[in-house]
Amino acid sequence: MRVVAAVQGWPGRYRIDATAAVTIARQAWAAAVPGVELVTLPMGSGGPRSADVWRGARGFVDGAETIDHAGATWLAPTGGSSRWNPIDVAAALLGLANAGRTVVIPVGDDAIAGDAVELWSGSLPATKKFLAGLDIVVLVSSRRPLLGFEGMSAALLDGKEGDAAVAAAAQAQEERWQDLAVHGDEVGNRSALMGPTRLSDEPGTGAAAGLAYALAAVGARLVPASTYIADAAGLSTEVARGADLVWGISAELTPRALDYGVAVPVAAAAAAHGVPAALLAPGVRVGKRDLMAAGISSAHEAGEGPEGLADGVRRLAQTWAR
Repeated sequence: MRVVAAVQGWPGRYRIDATAAVTIARQAWAAAVPGVELVTLPMGSGGPRSADVWRGARGFVDGAETIDHAGATWLAPTGGSSRWNPIDVAAALLGLANAGRTVVIPVGDDAIAGDAVELWSGSLPATKKFLAGLDIVVLVSSRRPLLGFEGMSAALLDGKEGDAAVAAAAQAQEERWQDLAVHGDEVGNRSALMGPTRLSDEPGTGAAAGLAYALAAVGARLVPASTYIADAAGLSTEVARGADLVWGISAELTPRALDYGVAVPVAAAAAAHGVPAALLAPGVRVGKRDLMAAGISSAHEAGEGPEGLADGVRRLAQTWAR
């Protein structure tokens, strides 16, 4: 039996990064079902520190750390920060502008340190022209557009409609971005036969407090983080080499996690080769019907810390291994 696992970090008070989670998973699996091959692939969550799991050459450019992996230069915030500062992102891109390479910026849907439009350094057209030689890939963990009833301001208000202060802040944010989008949509316009005609309506532009939109306006491509990272980790390749089970270590399983998390590439890789898919998470907040609709055969809960993760892996192994 050959099993492939997509391993993200293990959340909780004692957070375990993906590299350490791989070690724990391997040891627990071997103890539970010796002789069953387990291929473990560490993966970032899609947020700003996603590139930390790669083993490629590492370096620095003004504003960011660089990690070379899968033919691209991945960026991460400096100093171990978990937030992007748009000014730093701009500095990093300007420093790489003449390199003519693919640059990957994982933003997920995380909060940022600053105002997204600071990325444009005062002139959107000039910034876009200067960066024209780069293939910029922005990894997002949301399909939320910038504006409208499903936009970033609506997300701010969601569940807090009775709070007058939040409602006022959401309205002010929407009006500000509407003004900015008049110029941003014109400069970042992309002709499309299908889908939104305005950049601000494009899915994902509302991610990371508008940083995704600011990057798209200078020519970046927005792509789903979980699928892109899984491809870069080689998940589909490993499953195609032969697998009897594909499983993943995930954050808490919610409807959102099923739509944007590691569940997506795990289910897709398993379905492509007709094998079951399973997930291990610190909590399961969805029902069996939702799991089946997402292509997941089973979901297993486990406790916090190394002991909780190891126990969860052992139980999953004993459930599925033969």
